[in-house]
Amino acid sequence: MSAKPVMGQDWKIEGYLGSDQGRLTMDGVDLAALARERGTPLFVYSARRIAETARTMKTIFAASHPRSTICYAAKALSTIKVLRLLHAEGIALEVNSGGELFRARLAGIPPDAIVFNGVAKSKAEISQALSPPIKAINVDSLFELERIGEVAADLGCQARVTLRIVPEVDSPTSPGNRTGSEGTKFGILLHELDRAMEILRAQPNALRLVGIHAHVGSQITDTGPYVSAANVLVEQARRLQDALGLRLEHVNLGGGFPLPYMRGVNRTPQGDIFAPRIDSADIARAGLAPLRKGLGEQIEILVEPGRRMVGDSAVMLSMVETVKTRAGHEWLYLDAGYNTIVESYTYKWYYHSLTANKLDEALSEFRVVGPLCDNGDAFFDVDGEQTLARLLKADPRLAQSRELLESTLVRLPPTRKLARSTGPGDLVAFLDTGAYTLDQITPNNGRPRPEVGILDVDGDYEIMRRRDTYTDLLFNEVI
Repeated sequence: MSAKPVMGQDWKIEGYLGSDQGRLTMDGVDLAALARERGTPLFVYSARRIAETARTMKTIFAASHPRSTICYAAKALSTIKVLRLLHAEGIALEVNSGGELFRARLAGIPPDAIVFNGVAKSKAEISQALSPPIKAINVDSLFELERIGEVAADLGCQARVTLRIVPEVDSPTSPGNRTGSEGTKFGILLHELDRAMEILRAQPNALRLVGIHAHVGSQITDTGPYVSAANVLVEQARRLQDALGLRLEHVNLGGGFPLPYMRGVNRTPQGDIFAPRIDSADIARAGLAPLRKGLGEQIEILVEPGRRMVGDSAVMLSMVETVKTRAGHEWLYLDAGYNTIVESYTYKWYYHSLTANKLDEALSEFRVVGPLCDNGDAFFDVDGEQTLARLLKADPRLAQSRELLESTLVRLPPTRKLARSTGPGDLVAFLDTGAYTLDQITPNNGRPRPEVGILDVDGDYEIMRRRDTYTDLLFNEVI
């Protein structure tokens, strides 16, 4: 099996996440007791943590460029309570669909604080974004630019548009999280900008160019891609300004700021993406400097953090339902699987786990799986482990390259270290589950979606999303 990076007590975050008499606490609240009361699976968020992160992010970027604007990426978590909380902290919003735009307006986000990304915006979504017009529609293709012009003309209004370019930057992250090169599905290629300018010139009443945008990916672990993208943005912004005789209002460096999922380790699966060596302050210093220098102090600089804003603000609690012993390991079967944390399967994403009600107990290794009727419903890399085994069986000579193959193919640790006596009725907590979880939950195998709650700034528990009933599983079904 692959290397087994394990965190000791480094999972604790002072003033936020800790332990009291062997029990996991968030903002001083006993999460094990809360899970017993509310049932499992259960997501618990911290409003205090989200607000503090928002304030820190604003301070960090303002220090590098006073005219910086944080546009939270709603796709990371789009609950109305969180959108309102971030708006109250002075955070703008980046949406990626008509549904997210609907949520933004319902949450009371003003139009001039919303930017709209997305690779395949429909005419209905564009019309929605123009009623009334938002701060900017980030245009992802030449076809889309023409489509926006047509919709705006029909509505008799002018669309504020930003061109999302492909900076041709390769980023150190998982393949599905890369967005900055021609090999991905995103953006306008640099050689297409001449045609984009023709479209803009042809429809001055319907299209107004206000900015330029690039995005290099998610969970980026090096400042280099941001610097490279910033330099391309400066070059292309000058090209657009000179050719069109205008001044852009803003430049958008995108998001993808990394969140540490493993702390206190020297080696992690998938390179170092779970234990990044940079933080948002490093990106602000390195990425904003060339933009400020190349485009002047008056340019507004937008960034779009999502994961880093809310990722460490939540814990998902699940219950052990049964146990088995096989292949030399104890196996724990939880009431939450990839139906609850989808990216643990799709991206083989790592979320650190603890026995929430037995933190002071000595640890043992367990294989941990979910409840679904799917062998891939596991918190280890079933596909990677079996592919490695098949290769070694097919060609024993590959054994001499086992370490390289294992580090490439097996993307999650094979076991989790949990309290030695963990068994049925105990609570397993998954940390840092605040981003890219709730909006992806599915009722797979007829399993109702879990309750989602939030501890307000005073530590009081509020429901953000109630637990599904079986009746809810029939929603919109015609019977």
